This record gives sequence, C-alpha cells and structure tokens, in this order.
Amino acid sequence: MSTRQRDWLKNYNCFFITTTFKDWLPLFINEDYFSIVADSITFCLKKYDVLLIAYVFMPTHIHMVLFFNDKIDPSGFMRDLKKYTSAKIRNLLIADKRLDEIINIRYKKYGQNYKVWMDRFDCVIIKSKKVLLTKIKYIHENPLRKDLVIKPEEWQYSSAYYYKTDIQKIINVTHAGNIC
Repeated sequence: MSTRQRDWLKNYNCFFITTTFKDWLPLFINEDYFSIVADSITFCLKKYDVLLIAYVFMPTHIHMVLFFNDKIDPSGFMRDLKKYTSAKIRNLLIADKRLDEIINIRYKKYGQNYKVWMDRFDCVIIKSKKVLLTKIKYIHENPLRKDLVIKPEEWQYSSAYYYKTDIQKIINVTHAGNIC
C-alpha cells in the first residue's frame, strides 16, 4: 500500500480516515463481517497506541477518526488492518459460498487471487476542534444519508450511540472532549 507522500503527517496526530471495499462492493452483509473489522481495529488501536474518537461501518466503506498518542503511523495502522481483514473476509466469503459472486477474479493478472480493499485510503489531518466536530458529525450522519436509519444512534455499527448515551458498543471509543 503506497504512503502517498505521507511523511509530513508526523507533525500531527489526529486524522479522519476513510477506506473502501474494492469496487465499492457491499461486503458488510452480516454481523460476522462487521466483527472481523471491529476486532482488527481493536487490535491495531492497542498495537499503535491509538485512540478511536469516532467511527462508522457502512456496507461499502468505513470512516474513523484516529488520535495517535505516540508514533504517528496511519499507513502502518491501515496496512495491518487491511491485511488481516482481507484474509478473514475472504475466508468468510468462501465459507458462505459467496467468493466468486462477490470478489472479481480479474485481479489474477496482477498476481492476486482476490482483492477486498481498494489499495489506498484517504487520510485527512484534523487541525482544530471545529474540524474534529465536523468530521464526527459527518461520520455519525453517514447512515442517515444512505437511508439506513432514522437517527444516527440507531446504526449499531457506529460510535453515534456512544456519543448519545455514553454506553460503549462494538469498539471502545474515546470521547472527543477528552482530547480537545
């Protein structure tokens, strides 16, 4: 995965990150798929000493706000997340007999049998509290824009419920107020 000239990121520690399934495939189709990504994010949070400020898992992509406490390495975080989840999601698709239906085999010409994630990810530096709050709102309202729920906190694969109730769900979140 290319770093896209990310060396300048070392001066900042809070990022809005988006990553997408290859060809915008809707791979989050049941709880098992969401759990794979949630478990991997939890592992990477510990490994990289990162706080998760907000997140949403959409059927085709994920958004996160990450706060790096020590070594700032969004590329390493995403590399590990994607590598682990690619293999696990592929195995689940095989078990569900959906691999050929979901994953296009055309990637064989590049030496790959399948591709789960797009190669790159978007990484936007968050430089102010105002931008942070805007990104959190965007993340939490994403399911509304896709007509998946009526209220943000109803989408169970999001930190919106935590921000509304102060109750943790799938992944432990650190409230934005604790870092601002």
